[in-house]
Amino acid sequence: MNKSSFVSGFNTEALIHEIESNFWETWLNFGLAPGCELHDDGAVLWFETPIPIIPYNVILKFQVKRNINQKIDEILSHFNRRKVSFLWVVHPSSLPLDIRERLQKRGLQHIEIIPCMARDLANLPQVPPLPDGVEVHEAIEESDVNKFQELTAWRWGVPSNYRQQLQLFFESFNVGKPSAKAHMWVAWRGGAPISKVGSYYGDGSVGIYGVVTKPEERGQSLASILMVETMKAAREAGQKLVVLHSSPLAENLYKRLGFVTVTQFHLYASEAVYI
Repeated sequence: MNKSSFVSGFNTEALIHEIESNFWETWLNFGLAPGCELHDDGAVLWFETPIPIIPYNVILKFQVKRNINQKIDEILSHFNRRKVSFLWVVHPSSLPLDIRERLQKRGLQHIEIIPCMARDLANLPQVPPLPDGVEVHEAIEESDVNKFQELTAWRWGVPSNYRQQLQLFFESFNVGKPSAKAHMWVAWRGGAPISKVGSYYGDGSVGIYGVVTKPEERGQSLASILMVETMKAAREAGQKLVVLHSSPLAENLYKRLGFVTVTQFHLYASEAVYI
């Protein structure tokens, strides 16, 4: 059966294209922030930032046909000289076809398989009822964006001396401004953020990223609530397709929300780390 048969108006090839394209379009923004660098020669797309932990230095795309080993070694040597942890994403259109074996031979560790999922934005599920004492709204005001940033810093364990750089990322995404392609939805309890979902309105789809709930607040359908609110807002903005990159544990949650698994990303890293 065609995996994309339940995504109205899109075949598998088109879905894979949107999954990859939205991912690249979203994450390249990290290389555009002050103090960061974006490297893009068409075949290879990667960024580096001053934050030395994963996921703030990432090879996003690799489609190299000539001098393959030389190009791989140049990138690895660069990050090794900087002594930072980095992530290499092997996506469906990666070249060469044996890129995974080449990375493993150079000591990179295969840390996770990422299910890549999609659904159209018609017939969205109902928003689950809010738990008592919880409010949900998009982060528009500066104070809300700052709180969202705090939750992001907690999620990735960003050291306090790099929090200012994290703020520059949010500023480069123009979060909360009318021109923004990035949108952040947050669940709040007592004025504190307890769950979040980010989205990015790309050229052909909206991508969902950064779904996380504080451990003590799990089991209340907060992620589902935020997901549906995010998708409703995207549909109202004229989007037709939503894509995301799940963790294996969250795949069934997204299936309950109407997503289908289309393909996979493979994550390789310079060190053993759980994403």
